[in-house]
Amino acid sequence: MSTYLLEIGTEELPAKFAETIVNQFKSLIEFDLNKNFIKYEKVFCSTTPRRIVLMIFGIIDKGEDKIEFRKGPKAESAFNNGSPTNAAKGFAKSLNISIEDLQIKNTDKGDFVFGEKIEKGQLAKDLLSIIVPKVLKSLQGQRFMKWGFGNFKFSRPIRWIVSLYNSDLLDFSLKDIDNDLEIGNVSRGHRLFKNKVSIIHPDSYISLLEDSGVIVKRDVRKEFILNQIKNTSNKLALYPDLPDPLINELTDLVEFPNLILGEFDKSFLSLPAEVLCTVMKSHQRYIPLLKVNENINKLQLSSENILSTKFLCVSNGLSAASDLIQRGNENVLRARFADAKFFIASDKKFSCEERNLKIKNISFMKGLGSLSDRVNRIEFISEQIFNQIKDNDINLPEILQAARLSKHDLCSEIVYEFPELQGVMGGKYLKNEGYSENISLAVSEHYLPRFNKDELPSTKYGSITSISDKFETIISLFISGKRPSGSSDPYALRRNLNGIIQIAWNFNFDIKFDVLVSDSLDYWKENINETSFNYEDVSNEILEFIKQRVLSYLEEISIKKDIINSIYNSKLIQKSKLLEIYDLKNRISTINNIKSNENHISIINIISRYSKLAGKGNLDTNIYLSENLIKPNLFEKISENEVLNLIKKFEILISKSNWKYNELIDLFVNHLDILNDLFDINKGVMIVSEDLSVRENRLNLISLIRNYSLLLCDFTLLNS
Repeated sequence: MSTYLLEIGTEELPAKFAETIVNQFKSLIEFDLNKNFIKYEKVFCSTTPRRIVLMIFGIIDKGEDKIEFRKGPKAESAFNNGSPTNAAKGFAKSLNISIEDLQIKNTDKGDFVFGEKIEKGQLAKDLLSIIVPKVLKSLQGQRFMKWGFGNFKFSRPIRWIVSLYNSDLLDFSLKDIDNDLEIGNVSRGHRLFKNKVSIIHPDSYISLLEDSGVIVKRDVRKEFILNQIKNTSNKLALYPDLPDPLINELTDLVEFPNLILGEFDKSFLSLPAEVLCTVMKSHQRYIPLLKVNENINKLQLSSENILSTKFLCVSNGLSAASDLIQRGNENVLRARFADAKFFIASDKKFSCEERNLKIKNISFMKGLGSLSDRVNRIEFISEQIFNQIKDNDINLPEILQAARLSKHDLCSEIVYEFPELQGVMGGKYLKNEGYSENISLAVSEHYLPRFNKDELPSTKYGSITSISDKFETIISLFISGKRPSGSSDPYALRRNLNGIIQIAWNFNFDIKFDVLVSDSLDYWKENINETSFNYEDVSNEILEFIKQRVLSYLEEISIKKDIINSIYNSKLIQKSKLLEIYDLKNRISTINNIKSNENHISIINIISRYSKLAGKGNLDTNIYLSENLIKPNLFEKISENEVLNLIKKFEILISKSNWKYNELIDLFVNHLDILNDLFDINKGVMIVSEDLSVRENRLNLISLIRNYSLLLCDFTLLNS
């Protein structure tokens, strides 16, 4: 068995590309290897800042012969009295076999001539010389570039290529690449080592590179960094603030990690922790060290009880230069912190209300007025949501004030310099000026969630403000014709709606989205003169958009498909109900309770039987009262009268304004015997009676039971 090594040596790769290229490169290579019948044991792919590495282990040097049994002409056309005709000769020639190797076999359509076509397996080495350049050209990423005199595009200029099949050089041709590029067995070590590394065999590649200051394996490099951070922070009794995106980026910025401990001046702890951490993590790729391993106060302007003055830096430099690197990074951080301190001091010279007046001068979007107009719309939506959810724990004036002040920090200097702190600094400034915690925290959290699996707002005030902000964006952009299409969603409307659905689901907000869309479009139409839109079209598009995102969310949280289908794929359920998240959550909870019941098979089967039989009748699905519909004088058995008595109980239940789905199902569960007796051989009746008036009466009886079940879901679509 053989081993193949490919190393693409480049100038420093962007960290995001280095992270994503691994799976892309590996899957493309595996696809082509399998397509060309090259047998192998394992494909390994990794990256460092200056190289992309591919290794294929356990290669069988020659591919297997491909044998294909092909059908030819009819036997009577191929042979005449036992002698081959031109048809047989031509068929044998096309397969590159002799006439004697042809076989006659009987099929459904008669006797036909068959023959084996054998494609000889090719040498793996020859196939790789074709596959590798093809895959390299098909790699995708952002901002590919050309260099030198060639037209070949890649993430960064390619400076060397190592291509070895065992100890042999495996040459290949890359068209349109710079002529100066040579394919050989010479790699490069760490940039600061300035040495060339001759690779004799792929087996020695990883150890030779490590001796030259390069940890080739990305997962090993990542683990090495994590262990260094863990050991250092444990010694200091501090907690590293190290989110996954940061550790992944650090892994792709260094070839041989060297952890450096730095420290900044204590005076900067007067700044908010979020400001200091943003500078360190997002701007400098440093690792802040926390004094406490718990959620911090989002409204605190100081970080004295939160952050240590020490921080960690992962360097790609030589350990001998650690002191110099430490001083350099401390100097850079000092300058960044000094800027932030100046911005916050400048912001404190103005009140939040004064900043809020300035948003009138900021244009939101063409045809949609100023940022102040947008805030007015957010206020309107906030009030509509408040009126819908009817929560006594929430104070309307505070909700409206949070909405009105939600964008004031966009006119602050700190947010102008650090846009990722919008909302966060707004909440801190409000709290510093004496606004209530409800208002301050609502403003601080109203951008949450910002991405998939991000935290949600912690309060109902923040949740309502967040939903209102996101919903305003969706309505405004749909009106402007900037809807998402296919994979294109430049304004992140899907992400915004996902956030709305998550918040409504987790806070049990009883929001009727069809009503909210209708009220919002009415308000937009009255207050926006520059943009005209078709009310019905926009409304239908937004409601369909909401429905599809709700479906996606249900799948994401692993709701079973038959439950989703029983609610969404039924043509018999009120469509407006499908847009009420709280109602939907209660439906699903009730259906799950049914499925966990020991009699769930009997429950689902009997209700499904009623529903299917009801299809033979003409009763509408939105009729729930038996008066003037059921005629007891046409009853022939006690079982019919018992079903009518059960219907009376359903009528009493749904006449209440606050009836629950579990109460509805309890009536079904507690009266299964009555429902079954209607079909019993002795106690029951023939539903489809020859007497048409009796038949209609019984079908109406059954249809009413069907209608009550449809208040929850379509039981015929549930798996029993």
